[in-house]
Amino acid sequence: MFTFVTIFTMMLIICVSPFLNMVQGKSSWHVAFLTSNSIPANNGGAGSSNVNSPPNPSFPTSHTYLAHLPLVTLGGNITNNKMIMLGFDDGWKSQITYAKPILDKYGFKASFFVVCNYVNSGNTRRLNWQDIAALQKDGMDIESHSMTHTPYLNILSQNGLDYEVGGSKQCLSIHGYNSTIFAYPYNLGSNNPTVLNTVAKYYNIGRSGTAPLMFLNCIGFKKNPQNDCRTYEPNGELNRANRYVARSLSFDIVELKDSFINTNMFSDFVKIVNSQSTYNQGGKINAVPLIIFHSVDLSTNEPYSTNAGFFDQLMKYLYENHFKVLTYKELGYNTQTNTFYLNGVSSQSAVRTM
Repeated sequence: MFTFVTIFTMMLIICVSPFLNMVQGKSSWHVAFLTSNSIPANNGGAGSSNVNSPPNPSFPTSHTYLAHLPLVTLGGNITNNKMIMLGFDDGWKSQITYAKPILDKYGFKASFFVVCNYVNSGNTRRLNWQDIAALQKDGMDIESHSMTHTPYLNILSQNGLDYEVGGSKQCLSIHGYNSTIFAYPYNLGSNNPTVLNTVAKYYNIGRSGTAPLMFLNCIGFKKNPQNDCRTYEPNGELNRANRYVARSLSFDIVELKDSFINTNMFSDFVKIVNSQSTYNQGGKINAVPLIIFHSVDLSTNEPYSTNAGFFDQLMKYLYENHFKVLTYKELGYNTQTNTFYLNGVSSQSAVRTM
């Protein structure tokens, strides 16, 4: 008998296959996995910035799983049009245990989308409030992913929506975090005006799936043409991409599609993050990959869990190829032009579609 998660995973693969056609090619990349036998103890340390400056050789974590990660340095100040936003969903403990030391190694910052009741649960597999405080102290961004991670936003009453959406913002605020971005659980609800209007009541921006690129002016989605990122068209039709539905991609979907074959997954990652080059030219940023991970740990071949050694290889690729890694907090919205923008980065309208 199929479980809800199994059925939902199958639906995800079917729904996103058109968007992943770009990544069907193969590669000869060799990617190493990290196993429990290859991890020495951590000696702690301090973090660094996320703009591809030379990484800090020490790592701010109280955990003892990762240590002495090799320092990678590149000379010179290199500027280009390669951008990426990194995020982590669901508040797994492994995100601070394994992912954060790797982010620190390369000087990257990311956004962590928190499910409040997971944090409150006392489950040792989840981040606790001390972990989240440590993440923010080291420059990580803390955002909302609902109160309970319900798959039923589409059928909740308004009181239920206010609890899941607004209650999450209040929960984070009580603990000192000003969340301005809401991530829809299971990427469900963003096409429902009632759900979306509730998100708009509490947050500046919403995030859902599923697309390998987010076009800052929302006109690059070939199968869903629109003129800008306004929420509703004059006829009342809800736009697929809008201020409250910035389109992201869970890399776990790629891992499932590639049957966890590491060389294929790495090749697909490279193709996805570089697909922006077609649209970002002349110093202008028009499209950005918004990539999401879930658990990052020692497992292999496990849905929604990325192997830590493989994750290190992905981050190393971004660093060595001079990507500017951003948090989702750096995504802004211009109400005059009805377009997204990146704080401190110029952008223009994309003329091509995908």
